[in-house]
Amino acid sequence: MRISLGPCQFDWGKNFLKDFYRRMAFETPVDILYVGEVVCSKRQSLSPEEMVALAEELRGAGKEVVFSTLGLVMNAAEEELLHRMAQAAHAGGWWLEANDMGGIAVGEGHPMVAGPHITTYNPETVTFLKRVGVRRVVFPVELSAQSMADMIRRQEGAVAWEVFAYGKLPLTFSARCYTARAFRFSKANCQFKCGDFPDGMTMRTQEGVPFLAINGTETMSHRVYNLVDDTQRLERIGVDVVRLSPQSRSMVEIIAVWHDRLHQRISGEEALQRLLELNGGEPFCNGYFNGRPGLEFIEPQERPSEPETRLNLGISRGEEKNAN
Repeated sequence: MRISLGPCQFDWGKNFLKDFYRRMAFETPVDILYVGEVVCSKRQSLSPEEMVALAEELRGAGKEVVFSTLGLVMNAAEEELLHRMAQAAHAGGWWLEANDMGGIAVGEGHPMVAGPHITTYNPETVTFLKRVGVRRVVFPVELSAQSMADMIRRQEGAVAWEVFAYGKLPLTFSARCYTARAFRFSKANCQFKCGDFPDGMTMRTQEGVPFLAINGTETMSHRVYNLVDDTQRLERIGVDVVRLSPQSRSMVEIIAVWHDRLHQRISGEEALQRLLELNGGEPFCNGYFNGRPGLEFIEPQERPSEPETRLNLGISRGEEKNAN
């Protein structure tokens, strides 16, 4: 399996973001880099032209670069931005990650990734997506391992498959800005308060228990989702790419742990322990993958089993390699 670094979900500012991607490209063994604003067009740090320039630089490090689009397109200006990004991607031969159906529409006929915000819940959807140009599907984060395995089995060889495997889960988008509202600002005059929270603003229950993270117009899990000790299950069901979501601290070290685990240099137990230390001892979650409430962490002995059949996805992987 290959490692991808998903689009940054937070407002880190242009300079920090560009330096972050350069570091990831030249200092880590990550295979795929997703570049682009997914959450809010107001904080679009890089123009399509700047994204192209950065992508050329990252490609020099031998990385595959994909342009990610907004998860919720709400007005004419955002639609225009979507078209500009698609045109830039197509002109440079870059793949586009569509995160809503508007992205699918502007990317039709060109190589695309269907992002985790596309509701790819059944094989019929995969058939449609493949027909319009999708080469890789990122499963929605709420799907279980069994649901993924069923879909891969019924669409063997159709596309490549990617799983969100590490990071705070992107759950929902809204037309309202939660962070601005928390500070009694309007969305139009948000003061870019989300930039004060590089990994999201913690939301607590009435009992004071951390529950969710607010990130501008996005709601995320408070806990970090982590499937590092499930890499063998992921490979067994036919997953091609594991996606790690950027966070502001220890990302180089996190990628190194995942790389070591995928290459069998460390056990799943050791990888989990290392990531726990890098996460400051804060507990992880993996409930969705195991068919349970998302905020839970299911221990290995409690996890449901799935069919042991190894799927032959050589055709889809070869086609993807040739396409790149």
